[in-house]
Amino acid sequence: MTNPYYPEDKWVTVNGLRIHYLDYGGDRTKRPLILLHGLGGNAHTWDKLAPHFAETHHVVAMDARGCGDSDWSKDGYSVQQDAADVGEFAKATGLYPFDYYGHSQGSRYGMPVGAYFGEYVEHLVLGDYGPMPDLSPAGRETAAKRQASGAAAERPKGFFSPEQAFDWHRQADETLADDELWDLVKNTYRTNWDGILIPKTDPEIQWLNGRAALKEGEFLWDSVSKISCKTLVLRGEVSTVLNREMAEEMVAKMPDGNGSLIEVPGAGHGLHGENMEGTVQILREFFAS
Repeated sequence: MTNPYYPEDKWVTVNGLRIHYLDYGGDRTKRPLILLHGLGGNAHTWDKLAPHFAETHHVVAMDARGCGDSDWSKDGYSVQQDAADVGEFAKATGLYPFDYYGHSQGSRYGMPVGAYFGEYVEHLVLGDYGPMPDLSPAGRETAAKRQASGAAAERPKGFFSPEQAFDWHRQADETLADDELWDLVKNTYRTNWDGILIPKTDPEIQWLNGRAALKEGEFLWDSVSKISCKTLVLRGEVSTVLNREMAEEMVAKMPDGNGSLIEVPGAGHGLHGENMEGTVQILREFFAS
């Protein structure tokens, strides 16, 4: 049995791409739980949450196409493609019917998963991201602040050593413990042909932050209206990324009373990263329903 604190690296070919995933093990006789990270993240973002479900699920976390140790795509990174990757991943590995928790960008992928692969999904969790960016004055202000802070702290294109990468990330985030920061460096970068540490993530993925998000909005709203499985919209109580009005509209559009909305107390967009205990409790109750 895989130790959930030390997951096993695995790969499977899906839609012509070699997709990497972490198998945290857990109870393999129970329903699979598929976890999918946010924009530019990787499967290791779930290392702290995954062990909480080792007794109730067989837990796996995917690297989305172009992220982590999965192949980069020559055909792009639309939500349709990523959702198809999830559905075909489940079929290729036999990990279905499954529960799904997608955070941030993983929430956007989850909407068409629930609409077009709903027969494979028992419980769907959409974590703090809606079909469209929040275009309210507050949402625009938040987006502007995030963009400004990102530009001000622009990451170098590469680092000459792991220590240099560590030091840069330490300045960017003083809250992480040293071992967590070393894990971040290990899981975020690879060595290129010249011995330079560069991000594993395909730079093309960053375009999902802009016009692509607006273009896909209509399709995602339509997907929400077709979700055929039990679905939880999970919002951070103080989130400035998914406002409550949009979250309520998502639930209202889901057919047959499939949807519900719960807020994680005190959490912003980070959800389990800001209130692990509260998030785990909500997820356990939902997955058991």
